[in-house]
Order: sequence, then C-alpha cells, then structure tokens
Amino acid sequence: MATIPFPSVHDIRVFVGAHPKAGGNPAPVWLDADVLSAAQMQEYTRRSGHESVFVLKPETPAHALRMRYFVPNHEMEMCGHATVGALWLLHRRGEWDGSPVAIQTRSGTVTGQRVDGTVQISQPCAVVEEVTQQALLDEIAQCLGIDAARIVGPVLNAATSRVKTLVRLADMEQLHGLRVDFARVESLCERLGSTGLYPYAMSAHEAGTVSARQFPKSSGYPEDAATGIAAAALAWGLRRLGLVGNGALTVTVRQGEAMGSPSAIHVGLPSETAAREGCRVGGECVGEPSEDLRLDVLCPPEAARASPSGSYATFSKVGNLWHSSGMVGRENGEVIAGPLRSADDMAHGQRAAVAAVGALLRAAREELGSLARVARIVALTGYLQTGSDFAEHAKVMDAASELLRQVFPEAPLPARTTVGVASLPRGGAAEVSMTLEVRG
Repeated sequence: MATIPFPSVHDIRVFVGAHPKAGGNPAPVWLDADVLSAAQMQEYTRRSGHESVFVLKPETPAHALRMRYFVPNHEMEMCGHATVGALWLLHRRGEWDGSPVAIQTRSGTVTGQRVDGTVQISQPCAVVEEVTQQALLDEIAQCLGIDAARIVGPVLNAATSRVKTLVRLADMEQLHGLRVDFARVESLCERLGSTGLYPYAMSAHEAGTVSARQFPKSSGYPEDAATGIAAAALAWGLRRLGLVGNGALTVTVRQGEAMGSPSAIHVGLPSETAAREGCRVGGECVGEPSEDLRLDVLCPPEAARASPSGSYATFSKVGNLWHSSGMVGRENGEVIAGPLRSADDMAHGQRAAVAAVGALLRAAREELGSLARVARIVALTGYLQTGSDFAEHAKVMDAASELLRQVFPEAPLPARTTVGVASLPRGGAAEVSMTLEVRG
C-alpha cells in the first residue's frame, strides 16, 4: 500500500448553475499526476465513476500545463468540464493567476483564462454537417424512444474537439420525457461517426438558452450532467440553423435537469465574421470534500463493508469519539485468511489490514453521510494472525496507516498498537479496530 503512487485528488463539480448544492458534473482533478502510469489513471477513473483529469508537467516550452482525460472505459482527447474544473482548482490554490494559459491536450492546445470571475476555455469553430440518411434518422428516433416526426428540422453532426449528434425536439417536455434505449447508443454512434447523442430543445422564455441531454457513446455511464465540448458544438449548430444571431453573443446550455443535477454551460460565440477565433466555454464550479472520493479510489466498491457478525454494534459513540468493533479484512465477500508465517506473507497481511480499515471507513460513512465529518482517526489497533517466526507486524500495519494518511491527508496519523495472535475470527489474517473523532 505504501508504495502505490497517489497524488493529490480533489472533487470538483463544474457548471453548477443556479443550484450549486445539487447541480453540475463531478470532475475528479488529480494534481501532480506525473507519478501515475496511464493504466493507473484509467483504474483510478474507473473506481471514481466519473470523467477525470490528470494535471501533468508540459512536454513543450509552449505550454504551461498538460492534461490527460479519462472516462471509466477509456482515455479521451479532451474534456471541457474537467479542464474548467482543473483550472478553477489551480486558481483557488493560488497556483494560477487567471491570465491566459496554454494547455497541452491530445486534441491540441487549449487556452484557459478567468473572465469576470469565471474560468473559460477555448474551443475552435465547429465543423457542422447534416445527417441525411433516412435509415439513420429513423434509428435515432427509435433509440430516443420517439416517433421520427417529432424531430424538428435537420439533425446535425457538429464537432469542435469531438463529434456530437444534435437532435432538436419541440419542447422541454419531450426532451425530459425521452425513454432512451441505452443498449443501442454505442452502435448507433459508430454508424453516425459520433461520440454521443445530444438532443435539445430551445427555451420558450429565455433568448439564447437551450436545454440538452447528453447520451455518450461508450463512457461507462448512460448520461452526462454537463458536457462542455457538446455544448460548444451545439452553439455552433444553433448558429448554422439560424436559431441564434450572427453577432457576438453567449449561448446558455442547461443540462442535467432530467438527472436531478441542473447545470449551466455558457458558450461565448464570436461574431460570424470572426468565427475563426473560435468560441469560449465556461461556467461556475464548487469544490467538495475529497475524503469520500479518496476512499472510493483507494478501496474500490467491491471491497467489503463492515457488518456485525455477532451481538455487538459496529460503533460505540461517546461524545464526539466513535469506537469501532474489530473488523476482519475481506475481498469480494471472502475473508483474507492467515496465518502470516514469514516476510514473504507481508504483502498478504497488508491487503487484509487495508481491506479491514476500508470496510470500517465505509461503515462510518454510511452513518455519517460523508467522511468529511471525520476530524481524525485517534487510535488504530491491529491484530495479526502470525506464526512464531513472523517479525513484520509494524510493516503490515504501516499499510493501514498509509491508507488513513491518504484518505485524511490534513489529519495527524493515529496512535497505533499491533499484536500478533494465534487465531482470529473466521481464520482472518488481520483484524482492525479504530477510534474516530467526529465533527458536530
């Protein structure tokens, strides 16, 4: 555990709109991520369940930053909302002053800056083409669960960094009432040459405002709460269709409403005569406590949670101190068994100790709502089933301490006791208990 690279990760929600407590799209932002391999970036993204951005040192003097982007299923060339979230975090930490900054991405150079207190990033003028094959239009309607006659006007494939298929519907009711056949989205997008379906409806009350939903081709989740690249493509598509003016203006794309995560993406279009300048995509961000995100990444969901196997409670609470019962380490529901007989068994014991600590933290989160309420871990006790010649007790429990250090990086390490014993419940290799100090 102690040897696993784990740079600083932060939980940012981007394009939060008018509802910062509920809106926006999560974007885990990993700073100083040069220590990670591509495989580790992919695995950490899979565990988080969200599009993630990894901030690295640039490879050329022309760039100040380099960013790599992953969804749970694969790496992407560019992710708009994650780029905005990373820059917002860097500014908040005092590591970027908000002046124009060149970012190296797989899709080319992206420029970021702060304008009127909001982070904005550049996107090129979109390439927009009409989808004319009737068979594809019929399949789009079937995939969205509507009659083809409900599609208003031409369907467009539009791309700044990635191709999105823009499908106009008559009103918000139809948009939010879609019954999408998610099993068909990927193969349909393959035939369209697109990375996602982006149905939308113009607002009847707000000029320059449109609501949209994003159904990605193969990201690892069925719908996106906010998609900056798709919003940029949509803004250019609206201009192509004459639904917004030809002068410099801002298009507001509302997304995530059907998911209960209302978002607002602002796309600044230049005048038609200055289209070569491209557009700018921006919006509001909020940062959230990262303890829960760190736990999910370090101890993936398949790790077991704690539950009493006898007549006792998982936690006994005295004031703001929570004393846990002992928890045997498990993986995929199976006890990680002992004994530990020699130094060769040390890694096996570390796995068991880390799994036990992770399970106790998950149980605490279930009761508290968030690990952000944990001020620190006061004490940690480890019981290891060992043979008489085993001498690596401290190194086994160092892995459990390292997990706590990574989940709660601002808190001091706990006091710790480690004991070797002849047997443990269910033949476990390690049993762990802890005392937590809880806020409020």
